[in-house]
Amino acid sequence: MKRGRLLITTIILFIGINVLLVYFDDNGTVERKSYVSEWSEVFKTNLYEKMNKAGVLTSTAANDVYFDKSLGNFQEFLIEEGAEVNQGDQLYTYRVNDYYDTKAYLTNEMSRINGEVTAIETAISEISNYQIPRVQVPRISPDGTDEENSDIIVPSPPPIEAEYMQEQYLIEKEKELARARAQLESVQSQLTELEAGGDSITVVSPYQGKATVVSKALDDPIITISSTTLHVIGELTEQERTVIKNDMPVEVTINESNSTLKGSVTSISDLPKEVELHDNSEYPFSVSFEEGAEVESLLPGYHANLTITTKQSKGATALFEDAIFGNSIWKMTSNGKLHVQKVETGLEMASMQEIIKGAKVGEWIAKEPESEFRSGATFVTPLKFSEVPWSDTFNYDKKNWSKYVVMGILSR
Repeated sequence: MKRGRLLITTIILFIGINVLLVYFDDNGTVERKSYVSEWSEVFKTNLYEKMNKAGVLTSTAANDVYFDKSLGNFQEFLIEEGAEVNQGDQLYTYRVNDYYDTKAYLTNEMSRINGEVTAIETAISEISNYQIPRVQVPRISPDGTDEENSDIIVPSPPPIEAEYMQEQYLIEKEKELARARAQLESVQSQLTELEAGGDSITVVSPYQGKATVVSKALDDPIITISSTTLHVIGELTEQERTVIKNDMPVEVTINESNSTLKGSVTSISDLPKEVELHDNSEYPFSVSFEEGAEVESLLPGYHANLTITTKQSKGATALFEDAIFGNSIWKMTSNGKLHVQKVETGLEMASMQEIIKGAKVGEWIAKEPESEFRSGATFVTPLKFSEVPWSDTFNYDKKNWSKYVVMGILSR
C-alpha cells in the first residue's frame, strides 16, 4: 500500500518538476518538439476573381425608317418582315402630293446630312492628327539622382488608356460617317427620281441588316432594320457598377446550346434605366464576342450566363486556406524547425489563397494540429509509407553495408 502511494507521488513529482522546468526555461535549455500531422506545399497557379451575371442576346444596332405623311400617299412595301436588307435595297414607295414641297424637303435633307458628314470628317481628321502628350522625364544619373544640369529629357510612351480612347473614338466616328453617307445616298436617290419627272418615289435603305419590323398600319417607325451582328446585354447593380470595367474578359454560356464563347465588356452605361428614390438603380452594360466566335447559329433573344473576370493573377504564389492562420503561416524549415511567418495575401479562389509576400513556391507549411505549433521548435512528422522511396531504400551498397551500420551506431 505504501509502495503504491510512493509510486504515485514519484510520478506526480516527476511530471510537476518537468512542467516547472519547461515553464521557467527562458533560455531554451529544454528542447521542445512540435508534432505536425498535416502539411502543404506552396505552389504556383493562376487565380481569378469572377462575377456571374445573366444576359440576353440582341442586335448591336436597330435602325428605324420613317414615312412623312405630309409628303404624299403611301403606296406599298417592297420588303417583308424578316427579310435580309442591304444598303440601297428598295423599302417602299409613295406618291408625292406636291412636287415643289417634296423637292424642297429633300434638298434641305441633303444639306443637313452633308453638314453632318463634313462635321464627322473634321472630327476624324482632328483626332487622328492629335498627338497624345508625353510625360517628360529627366535623365537619371547612375547613382539614382536627377541630373539637374542635363539638357537631355527622356519622353515616356503615351498612356495606354489614352491611346485606347483615341482608337475607340475613331472607330465610332467611322461608323457614324458610314451611316451618314448611306442616308445621303438614300435622299439623293429620291431627289433624282423626283427630278426625273416621276410622281412616285421609291425609298431605298441606308442600312444593312434584317427587317425586324414592317408596320402594315404605317405606325412610325414603319420599318426597323436590325443589325445581324449580335452582342449580349445585361444589368448591373449600383455596387457591381463600381467593379465592372470595359475590356474585362467574359465567358458567355448560351443556355439554348450550352456552348461557351469568349468576349469582353464593351460598354457600361453611366445612367441607370430608371431613377427612383426607393428602388435600387440598374445600369445597362453590353458584351461583344471576340473575333472569330461562332455565332452563326445564335438568335436574338437567346439567354446566356456571363462570367466576368474582374481580377486575375497569373502564375501566382498560392497556398490552401487551411494552412493560413489569420495572417500567419508555420514554415517547416530545412533545418527541421518551425517558424511562424507573417504573410500578405491577395486573390482568393476555390479554397486557394494568393500569397503576395511571406512565402515562396516549394516551401512546406504546417497545417495541423495548430495547438502543437511553437516557433523555433523542432518538428516531427508521421511516417507516410506511400511517400517513402522504397526502391532507393533497399538499393544499398551490399559490399560495405556493415561499415554503414557501424557508422550509424557511432553517430548516435
